[in-house]
Amino acid sequence: MNLAIFFLVLGIPLTATICCIFIQRRWVFQATTITATALTAIAACILAVMVFVNTSVSAQGGFFYADALSAYVILIVTGSALVVAIYSVGYLDRQVSDGKIDPKILRLYFVLLNLFHSTMLLVLLSNNLGIMWIGIESTTLATAFLVAFYDRESSLEAAWKYVIISSVGITLALFGIILTYYSGLNAVHTSADALNWTTLMSVAQKLDPSILKLAFVFVLIGFGTKAGLAPMHTWKPDAYAEAPAPVTALMAAGLVNVALYAIIRFYILVNKSVGTTFAPTLLITFGLLSMAVALPFILVQKDVKRLLAYSSVEHVGIIAFALGLGTPLGYFGALLHMLNNAIVKLVMFLAVGNIRIAYNSKIIRRITGAIKIVPASATLLFIGMFALTGWPPFGLFVSELTIATAGFGSGNIFPTVLFLFLVAAVFVGLISYVSEMVFGEPPANARAGEPSVVSIIVLTGLLLISVVLGTAMPGTLFEFLQKIVMVLKG
Repeated sequence: MNLAIFFLVLGIPLTATICCIFIQRRWVFQATTITATALTAIAACILAVMVFVNTSVSAQGGFFYADALSAYVILIVTGSALVVAIYSVGYLDRQVSDGKIDPKILRLYFVLLNLFHSTMLLVLLSNNLGIMWIGIESTTLATAFLVAFYDRESSLEAAWKYVIISSVGITLALFGIILTYYSGLNAVHTSADALNWTTLMSVAQKLDPSILKLAFVFVLIGFGTKAGLAPMHTWKPDAYAEAPAPVTALMAAGLVNVALYAIIRFYILVNKSVGTTFAPTLLITFGLLSMAVALPFILVQKDVKRLLAYSSVEHVGIIAFALGLGTPLGYFGALLHMLNNAIVKLVMFLAVGNIRIAYNSKIIRRITGAIKIVPASATLLFIGMFALTGWPPFGLFVSELTIATAGFGSGNIFPTVLFLFLVAAVFVGLISYVSEMVFGEPPANARAGEPSVVSIIVLTGLLLISVVLGTAMPGTLFEFLQKIVMVLKG
């Protein structure tokens, strides 16, 4: 049973990738992608139930492994992939009808989308740190072509920048993994086990602390590049601005959490091996730095997708800051923020995608009066802005309040005050730009009409979920997060 569930979660999107290569009819590869992502999400739910009951699930001698942390991020990734797959159909069909893209390359989009989905899941189900690294590197290859999908000069430049910077980061992460392997050679029975996370955790006290500290620095910089932590974030605004809206949404909601997951795995190991001062200090520092770096770019932004990209940099910083607090409440807030941020980022990027189609622009000053052109998308964007900046009754309000409470409770007074100031300052920039886009008089060349009614229904559902998470957290989710906190405590 264990092996079967791993094969389903990994195999369904990979099978869809292969099928879409050979399928010619547009509606068939679109339906295949939606069906595959839905089945994968169901399989992920089954895996989460198994983990909830048994604490962890493994197969093939521990080669595949999932605990509460793995299952949680898998649920976020598969849920995000399902939303993106559904949205992509109407979004791309509208662009084909407008003559923006050649219908012949639609199949390539869905092939790469399924491949992107499967590579993220490989990271989350691998017990071996080397395989996890291969999975993260594979996400770069899949998404690079999606960033360059429109085949414009700016798209190709963004894709090239993304590949170069991400590859440098991933190479640094590999150094960290090699150092971890070296540290584990003298502590494990066989060298083959020196890269297995569960084995390393069992011998954490025997690992060389100085080597492991250096390894974590490389890993944090390397996988932090993939997550978009400052100052390694420079690829993100360009890639997010140029990629199709659904791809950007999946990168912001899925890939960011996958990269954070890799950092968290090493964070747990380092804390258990060298104590709870070194790694938390680094995460608090990089977290606040990311928030501080994002702020001025948010306040002076002209491109709406770049605006959301810097918002992503900010929220990655918030999660890193929360993890760095090193307390159960801080961990709880970080985990909750991963989910809440993913939900709201999907709403924002996909609503912006609808508005961009109507205005044929992503420049903020050219988008005015959206409430009159695409009223549903404009409403979602405006409400989503309050959700994104942590207003009640949305989920991000609860997670940010939890993080602030954990910060003061742990004695990190000045960092927490700075955290709250940066969160408040970002709101000023976002409300100004979003209000400018939503209200006012629309230009004459704007095209009225929503690209897809289905996408509006899905995005509305996501905002409702955010409200539920901000007002009455389900007991099952609360209990599941508590189990993940136990994992983070080592």
